[in-house]
Amino acid sequence: MSSKSGESEWLKPETTRKNQLRRIFLLLASTMTVMAGATIAPALPEMQKAFSSLTYAELWVKLVLSVPGLIIAICAPFVGILIDNSARKPVLLWALVFYGFCGFAGYILQDSLMAIIISRIGLGVAVAGIMVSCTTLAGDYFKGPQLGKYMGYQAASGGFGGVLFLSMAGILAEQNWSHVFFIYLFALIIIPGIYHFINEPEPSIKNEGATIKIKKAPPNSADKSKLPTCEKKTNGPLSLCYLLAALEVLVLYSLTLHLPFQIQALQLGSSIETGFLLSFLLMTMSTVSCFYGQLSQRLSVISIHLNGWALISLGLLCLSQSPVTEMILLSLFITGFGMGMIRPNLIVWLFSFTQPASRGKIIGGITTCFFLGQFVSSVITEPFVQIFGYSMLFLSIGTIGIVLVGSIASVNLMQKITHRISQH
Repeated sequence: MSSKSGESEWLKPETTRKNQLRRIFLLLASTMTVMAGATIAPALPEMQKAFSSLTYAELWVKLVLSVPGLIIAICAPFVGILIDNSARKPVLLWALVFYGFCGFAGYILQDSLMAIIISRIGLGVAVAGIMVSCTTLAGDYFKGPQLGKYMGYQAASGGFGGVLFLSMAGILAEQNWSHVFFIYLFALIIIPGIYHFINEPEPSIKNEGATIKIKKAPPNSADKSKLPTCEKKTNGPLSLCYLLAALEVLVLYSLTLHLPFQIQALQLGSSIETGFLLSFLLMTMSTVSCFYGQLSQRLSVISIHLNGWALISLGLLCLSQSPVTEMILLSLFITGFGMGMIRPNLIVWLFSFTQPASRGKIIGGITTCFFLGQFVSSVITEPFVQIFGYSMLFLSIGTIGIVLVGSIASVNLMQKITHRISQH
């Protein structure tokens, strides 16, 4: 007996009020990750003034923003191993508690910049726990089209949440730079909902040996005696997903870091126009991700990713040749459309060939790729920009994307041809 929604036998369609609330609170928990660094961005100038007497104050203040990303990258794999060998829900609950207290600690410790940085290290540990446990729980709860639909909503909620939290942070920072840390208390508010509506998956679900196939293969069709061989076969796709995750973050942060300077160099507007353009990119990504569930029912994960990267590459190529605001806006729309396709799709792709019992470790690994990509993006791109300029940076990344799309498409075609030949 199979579900009409494409879910596996052991997971029925979510129709009850409790299951709907479970989905909502899991999404709310996921939005906490957006607040980790970006929330305090509006407060950084005033924070720097408050600690201007310190040597290298500007550097230390910027570390307040960036250090959680590095800690997340280091801790995520260990969190993944932990939840694979223990339980998901307790990790999520304690991570939210730790998140709330470490985040709000910035307000209590506002007289010491070093103490704030230490609290941000704790925040990074908490975010790693939230990110890995939330995504792994989603893989336990949802299957087939339901998983695609949920991951689309998760990507969208992150984008929309970012716009909301940044707006709130800007308002609070106008009162006092230390007030932005109050936003982190939101994590404590959703803990009761997580406790009541998030249930620990059954051991039989977490230890299910069958690998979910992309082409709707029967969930129990995998031969467990052959699992070690299957595991080896996933190394190629897994490495590719990790590479694509790092490249995705490289694109996003290249735009965030360098587009404002390109606009300034072209004399196309002030920081207000730049903020609008970047918000437009984020809103485009989030809106497209909302419809990922419908898209995933019409195209395979490979097709979605190839088309998404083709759009990203086209948008970057156009951006490199855009001398006016209207062309930049069109370029960002194309790029954002592609990124809205690939962000939820990458997790669905990962879940399509990994075993539930090892998903925590896998999600921990890809989380590390995301945040390492974020941390090193400026280190990689800044020297390039200094030598060749902003337009050449976007042109180069767009060209790499085109080569990547062509390479993946060629390999995928060759595999299909080889498979058909072997069948005959």
